[in-house]
Amino acid sequence: MTLRTLLSIIAVLALTGLTACGFRPLYAEDKGGDSTAVDMARVKISMMEDRIGQITRNVLVETLTPRGQTVRPEYTLDITLDESTSELGYTKDNEATIADYILSAQYQLSRISDSRILRSGTLRARTTYNLVDSDFASLEAESAARSDAARNLARQLANQVAVGLRSGR
Repeated sequence: MTLRTLLSIIAVLALTGLTACGFRPLYAEDKGGDSTAVDMARVKISMMEDRIGQITRNVLVETLTPRGQTVRPEYTLDITLDESTSELGYTKDNEATIADYILSAQYQLSRISDSRILRSGTLRARTTYNLVDSDFASLEAESAARSDAARNLARQLANQVAVGLRSGR
């Protein structure tokens, strides 16, 4: 038996094993023709305060509803954000050289019709940035780190929404 034949047999067995364990692609259509992507467009995202909340919400809207938000949402996503910064990496003069920024989100995905909670939890996004002698450069680095964390957190939230919608059927 050749190596190519052996690899083909292993690939077929692996695929058969995946279907036997109940594996379903997250964004694939089910037997009824419904898909997670269609359900994601039916999620109403709650408003969030301050600039970081706006960035997070905008990325979520772009990810969940790329074709626009629906007039009649079936699900609601409530998010509460919390920010923290800690200074790390001190010099001999006791001045910080690196800062650690953590953005946390407590979220809850629920169905509007029966108020059933489909998924809830806490997520975190963490970034670090350099603190330099220039105040402007340090502020720009902090702003970029906050924006990056918000985008990262929004992508994590979108994944959790997809999982919640898929398991909530």
